[in-house]
Amino acid sequence: MRAGWRRVGWYFALTLLLLLLVPLIHAIRGGGALDFDTAAARASEETGLAWTSNLWIVVRLCLAEPTLWLLVLGSSVPSLAALIVCCWSGPAQIRRLFGRFRPVGNGAPRRDALLSYAVLIAALPLCLLAVYALRSLLPGPEYSQPAGIFGPALAASLLTAAFLDQGAVLEELGWRGYALPELQAGLASPLGAAVLVGVGWGLWHVPRDVVAGVIDRLGPVQYLLLFLPAFVAGTVTMSIVAAYFVNRSGGSVIPAIMVHGLGNDAVGLSGIAAMDVALSPYHQVTKLLPFAVLAACIVALSGRRLGLSRAAPAGTRRKLS
Repeated sequence: MRAGWRRVGWYFALTLLLLLLVPLIHAIRGGGALDFDTAAARASEETGLAWTSNLWIVVRLCLAEPTLWLLVLGSSVPSLAALIVCCWSGPAQIRRLFGRFRPVGNGAPRRDALLSYAVLIAALPLCLLAVYALRSLLPGPEYSQPAGIFGPALAASLLTAAFLDQGAVLEELGWRGYALPELQAGLASPLGAAVLVGVGWGLWHVPRDVVAGVIDRLGPVQYLLLFLPAFVAGTVTMSIVAAYFVNRSGGSVIPAIMVHGLGNDAVGLSGIAAMDVALSPYHQVTKLLPFAVLAACIVALSGRRLGLSRAAPAGTRRKLS
């Protein structure tokens, strides 16, 4: 038990420590101020591609502007931390980690897993539309959906968001591929594990907010009392949703990638606003509420186990020992 908590502690510590590689490598390269927005603008001008969360587009922009590879490195940190901890534990743990890319895990009823994928792909867009409806009803900043969003390309756009989102693809092997099952292996209940991962996931973004100037713009008081609690509540909510679908698929990380990618909403179903609005407490709270309702429904229906098979913990503990 103590060894399990030690592994998880090392994992979360590494997710923060490895972020130091980004400014360190930039300093070694002698790149001056680290400004990803300017680098992305240069890459977009050279390639004609607009900056997006689509990983394929991001890679093409990185080829034009090498500084952006550091942004990709930063996004990869949760998965890199998981790989390092698994390397310390041995080859079997590494194989188990990458085995989580199977769409349906060992022992999971295939029919139930496929049904959970169908529910996921329907529920997440509906939540995003509920966010937009909420923002339209409440007094506050104006949000708009992209023109022609409900055209023939919507299905392709949703699938691209679900499977090719940069943050989702690069991060989730760590958050839900390693940390969640490690915590569920006798250290915490599935619900408790989801909450712990959600808190760690949310706080991991604080260095980003420092570099991006979010704290300077909002001020330390508004950031600490309003923005950060709302943001972490959002990551905890999404973590509960992701954990449920991961468990229903037998431990596959694919549903977590889908939840993370759709939740980031590159499609614009929840509405698009100026960057200062997107990085505001209002934006975080209005995005949180419909997903909190979904998470509450999941907990009400599945209980603290969040869809985890009762046979899973014992078997997981044996494999991790």
